[in-house]
Amino acid sequence: MTASVLAFARGEILKSFYNQPAAALFCCVLAGIAFLAFLTAIFGVYIGFLRRFFAKAGIKNIILALLVVIAAGWAVTLTRALLETAGAR
Repeated sequence: MTASVLAFARGEILKSFYNQPAAALFCCVLAGIAFLAFLTAIFGVYIGFLRRFFAKAGIKNIILALLVVIAAGWAVTLTRALLETAGAR
């Protein structure tokens, strides 16, 4: 995940998704949150739809979705590594 985050920070978004899709997705989400926080801090724009989203979705469902994304990212990375190892033989 570290390599993916570093690639994302350097602006290499596609490389970040290739390295670890879950980490790249989290970086995208965090960038979106930072943008919304910037709008709120500078312009006083309140993003009300987020409160409604979290109220409807429920914290348990959000945590479950995050765990699924992490597991899927690791599965992709492990599968890629296994295929590269098998191809090297």
